[in-house]
Amino acid sequence: MRISTAQIFRQSVDAMLDRQKELSQTELQVASGKRILNPSDDPSATVRILDLKETQQRLLQFQRNADAATAKLDQEETALQGMENLLQRVRELAVQGNNDPLGAEGRSAVAAEIRQHIDSFLQLANTQDANGEYVFAGFQSQTTPFSHDGVGNFSYHGDSGQRMLKIGESREVAVGDPGNIFMDFAAAGGGTTNVGEVLYRLATNLEAGNADPEALSDIDTALGSLLNLRAKVGARMNAIDEQKDANDAFDLAVTTVRSSLEDLDYAEAISRFNQQLTALQAAQQSFIKIQDMSLFNFMR
Repeated sequence: MRISTAQIFRQSVDAMLDRQKELSQTELQVASGKRILNPSDDPSATVRILDLKETQQRLLQFQRNADAATAKLDQEETALQGMENLLQRVRELAVQGNNDPLGAEGRSAVAAEIRQHIDSFLQLANTQDANGEYVFAGFQSQTTPFSHDGVGNFSYHGDSGQRMLKIGESREVAVGDPGNIFMDFAAAGGGTTNVGEVLYRLATNLEAGNADPEALSDIDTALGSLLNLRAKVGARMNAIDEQKDANDAFDLAVTTVRSSLEDLDYAEAISRFNQQLTALQAAQQSFIKIQDMSLFNFMR
């Protein structure tokens, strides 16, 4: 079989270009630290890497949701604690007001302080978060939930909705509670009442020089509801912390798998680089030898 000089030259050049391409590919891998530079390098691994990236993006969003939920629940717990402190103080005042030796003048002074606590109650019940949303308004977070007409009637303008945030693949957590926790609980004298009405009634009776023994029972009922709610809020915050730890562990596992697919084995890459460099040098030396193998060189 005859092989022309041009064919020999073309084959030699093609061989050198192939070796240069392989060497360049390895250089890029070493520089980037990635085994896969293009989807065509490993199509099946590329698909898995894209799926893993999407999973990590979801985990990142879950962690952001968890942080937002924690911030909202922290603010709610602070408001609830303030409400408990307020009711504890009013309870002390109610005990004083119901004490017969206190007298009309003393009861009037106690009533004046309770009037101040009515304003504090409304302020706490209308607590807003950092985004300007009302904490105890349910889904009506842009509406001021509580109002007072000045003559003892307190109204709730929110709803019974409870906002949820997803903090895991299959886990959601409530990030607030509706304000009806302060409304419509069983009254000692029968029927229902609310925190605002209890305070207003107590202040009014004391101003009139009358004791209000039912106020103590109503305040205790309200305090029991608040303590129960605070326990639920604390349980949610613990659940968020647990889920954040689970998300971090899952993200670490995903990162490990992703690394095994796309990260470069530097020891193997450097070894391959040296082999490819040797192969290129051999191809270059071979070409130098072959280009002198011409009939005309032997006919000189």
